[in-house]
Amino acid sequence: MREIDEMDMLGFLRIRSWKARQDQARQEPVPRYIDEVWPNLKP
Repeated sequence: MREIDEMDMLGFLRIRSWKARQDQARQEPVPRYIDEVWPNLKP
């Protein structure tokens, strides 16, 4: 129980919020060229 009392809770929450922002940024759509999306498509 002493470890819980000595834990840096604000630091822990800061790291968790940073990780959540990073995960959210990875899920956003990224602009791509049509050749990257469908490489085998011929006109």
